[in-house]
Amino acid sequence: MVLSAIAPHLYAQKEQSLCEVTVRGVRPERFMVGQKVQEIDSVQLTRFRYSTLADFLQFQSPVAFKSYGAGQATSIAFRGTSANHTAVLWNGVNINSPSLGQSDFSTIPVAGFDQMSVQYGSAASCVGTDAVGGSIQLRSVPDFKQKGLQTLAAFRLESSENYTGQAGLRFNQKAGKNWIISGKTLLYGSIFNNDFGTEPHRTRQGESYSFEPTRTTQKGVLQDLYWQHQKGNLFSLNLWLTDNTLTIQPHQVPLREVTRTQAYRVLGSYQIGKTLIRTGFIRDVIDYGKGENLTPSHTEIDRFILRTEHDFSWIQSCDKGTNLKIGAELVHYNARVDGYGDEVKRENRADFYALLRHQFNGKLSASLNLRQALVTRFSPPFTPSLGVEYTAFTRPRTKISFSGNTSLSYRVPTLNERYWVNLGNPELRPERGFNKEIGVTWKQRLAEMNQFSVSVTAFHNLIDDWTYWNPERNYRVENLQQVLSKGLEFTVGLKTQWHKTQLDANLNYGLTDASQQKTYGPYTQDFIGKQLIYVPRHTFGGTLTTTHGKASLTVQQQFNSERYSTFDHSGRPFAPYFLLNAVLNYQFQKGNFRSDIALQGNNLTNTVYPNLKKNVMPLRTLSLNVIFYFQSKQPTNES
Repeated sequence: MVLSAIAPHLYAQKEQSLCEVTVRGVRPERFMVGQKVQEIDSVQLTRFRYSTLADFLQFQSPVAFKSYGAGQATSIAFRGTSANHTAVLWNGVNINSPSLGQSDFSTIPVAGFDQMSVQYGSAASCVGTDAVGGSIQLRSVPDFKQKGLQTLAAFRLESSENYTGQAGLRFNQKAGKNWIISGKTLLYGSIFNNDFGTEPHRTRQGESYSFEPTRTTQKGVLQDLYWQHQKGNLFSLNLWLTDNTLTIQPHQVPLREVTRTQAYRVLGSYQIGKTLIRTGFIRDVIDYGKGENLTPSHTEIDRFILRTEHDFSWIQSCDKGTNLKIGAELVHYNARVDGYGDEVKRENRADFYALLRHQFNGKLSASLNLRQALVTRFSPPFTPSLGVEYTAFTRPRTKISFSGNTSLSYRVPTLNERYWVNLGNPELRPERGFNKEIGVTWKQRLAEMNQFSVSVTAFHNLIDDWTYWNPERNYRVENLQQVLSKGLEFTVGLKTQWHKTQLDANLNYGLTDASQQKTYGPYTQDFIGKQLIYVPRHTFGGTLTTTHGKASLTVQQQFNSERYSTFDHSGRPFAPYFLLNAVLNYQFQKGNFRSDIALQGNNLTNTVYPNLKKNVMPLRTLSLNVIFYFQSKQPTNES
């Protein structure tokens, strides 16, 4: 957790010299040359630590969110692809559900991670399966320079009878003469009653939607421990436990639906020099029942993970040299799922990859990445990628650079898609993507504290053998679609300061044209050339923050154009909508004690707009957010 805000504005991939990245292993993002990678500002992570990723990211990036309602499952889709085409990585490990092939962003807390980056476009060569449309990288990092013990307690009270609490600590301590221990602990919990009344609500177009009553409880713990030897060798242990229960229609037993999801995630790593050895265990549990919930269906899937990788570096200077990462990962699956029958499904997967980045000089760099995956009774394709970045114009205050990337990607079908009794299809082919993108970035510094940046990216992603639950075959899974997603993304960042007042603005716009190009069955003939369901053609969002002394005001906005809910566009589309949020924050500090108090308003315009189930999404809410920090006077670094 972050206990003090870090000032620099980061809205693109962080620039580093070769001298800075060769001390220890190189992050995969370093090899994504020519791709759009957005590092989320640590100030925003701190300011919105109460939020879930579902609420937070929709204002930070031009991506599409698909939600089933307040407190219900929410997924993310990049550039017109589906939720199954987004890889979510926690400390480098894909945590998407093996049965569903996606992550529920409404259950992931912003407060749990020190760093976050959003990667757009295909990245299968760097991170593996699922990264057909993009990926989310969540990272925990040690702070070996910290002094003393830092503790935190926080709560949030919302007008819709939603409540959140957090407690945590971060420490750094010597252990003998040769070791330093650094770690952090976070406990979190939420109760979402989502009280918006029972009366129907009308949109500005006169359409009426009802609110679906729900109650959601979430709780979890994150524990990160790091032991570093004076020679640089590093042991780490990362633990993340979650327990979430969603109840739909909690007061009407015949209509009630209860879904409980639990996750047990443990990673252990040892880094000696530039060699990393990592082991892990992940258990995903889903229990779903209706009515009296006497016999809920049960899903329990275990993953055993072993990964090793090594970094090579040939550095001639800080702006000329080569980085090479080679690695392998083995994963064993045990799936006990009621829908698969009585037999435990077992599966082995392996990934072998080589990531190469060469920097020719201070202006030109390129990457070549290769990956081959192996899966039991399945044949994923070979996935290479090639990227280039070139800085065409450099002056003390001006920098203009161009980028380009082309890559192949793949998605291994989910366990549900292959093993569900009668409906699953073990003969499915892997989905295959061919992504191309080019971009230009202009950075201008007007003065020491006045700067702006503009970037434009064009993309073209052709995805073949897109899987589809075919209603003509009683919803049996088949490879029925070829989809082309193309478009533009436009991002503007501004940072300026007058006297003691600082202004930070980040705006993003996305134009996405995603449609089916080819059909493999007669049922989908009417879908050719039509925008995919729930994919807005236009998205616009942004964040504006004004800071003066210890007070700050943040305004968030988001616009989505109309979205279709039927593949053939036969029904009326969901109308466009605009959301506006604001947060007023004040920081109080006395000695080693600090508190942040914030008033937050969500959906200030009280916009009525529907979700996937054609029920109304959350209306206007007000909340009080309070955080208490305390740091011990004396460093706890005695042996």
